[in-house]
Formats: sequence, C-alpha cells, structure tokens
Amino acid sequence: MSDITRLTEKITADAEKKYQLVLNDAQAEIEKQERLKRSQLEEQLADRLSQFEKEKRAEMYLQISDIHIQSRNKVLAAKQAVLDELFQEALSRLNQMEAGDFQAFVTKGLQEAQFTGEVELVLGEKSAHLLTEDALKEIQQAVPTCQLSLAQQVLPRKGGFLLRQGDIELNFTFDALLDASKEALSLTLLQLIFE
Repeated sequence: MSDITRLTEKITADAEKKYQLVLNDAQAEIEKQERLKRSQLEEQLADRLSQFEKEKRAEMYLQISDIHIQSRNKVLAAKQAVLDELFQEALSRLNQMEAGDFQAFVTKGLQEAQFTGEVELVLGEKSAHLLTEDALKEIQQAVPTCQLSLAQQVLPRKGGFLLRQGDIELNFTFDALLDASKEALSLTLLQLIFE
C-alpha cells in the first residue's frame, strides 16, 4: 500500500506542479495582457491629450486673431471717424467761403474748363448769395471765350457750382470736389495725424 500511497503522492505532487506551472503561465499571461492594455490606454490617453492640446491651441489662436481683428477694426473706425470729422469741417469751411474767394473759385473753374460759347452757371444753394451781378460781369471779363449765363434754379443743400454746356456738365460742388480728392487726401491726413 505504500506503493499506492507513494504513487498517489507522486501523482498529486505532479498535479500540484502542473497546477503551479499552469497558474504561473496564466498569471504571466494576465500580467502580459494587463501591460499591453495599460500601454494601449496610455497611448490613447497621450493621443487624446495631444489632440486636445492641438484643438485648444487652435482655439486660442482663433481667439487671439479675433481680438486682433477687433482691435484693428476699432483703430480703423477711430481713424475713419477723425477723417469724417475733418472732411465735414472742410465742407463747412468751404460753405462759409467769402464772396471774393468764391468769385476767384468760379473764375478758375471756368478757365480750367476751357469752354467756348454759351455756358450755364448753376450755383449751389449755400453759395448763391456770394455771386452778385458785378461779380458775374468780372468773371465774364476774365474768361472772354465763353458767354456766361446764370441758371434760375440752384442746387439744393449744396455749395459750389456746376458748369453746363449742352450735354457736358462739370461739377464744382464742394461735396463732389471733396469726394473726388478724399482717397488721396485721406492717406496724407492719416500720416499727418497719426505719425
């Protein structure tokens, strides 16, 4: 019986060894799987953090860009407001021109136009009081190549004048003259003001 007991003990010991080997292999496999899973999760976490960081950085750059655009727009609006105020002041001063200066302005306009023959002078409402009969005669003498006639109607809410000859019309209203030179003057004025 002792042989059976020994045989039983040997089978039990062998089974215990096999059990320990299988258990050790299983634990090693579980640890290997855990390390692999942990490494995959860490990789995913790093990828997600990197993606999140990229998105936040892009969002931050967009916000900075928006702030820059808003501040630039405010500066441009302030500059435009200053320019508008300057042009409004210039228009106001032109509309307050003295009679002698206005007469010289009309004479120079007629000379630059180089009309010959009949020319109709249409005055702006704000300038009509500046030109007398005597002033009109002096203008006519200064530009003898044309026969100047004063139109009955005036240009409402305008200062300055128009010259008409047939289908040709030259606009010397103060609004039009300022608008025509606004672009060139704006740059010069901005440089003088803001530098």
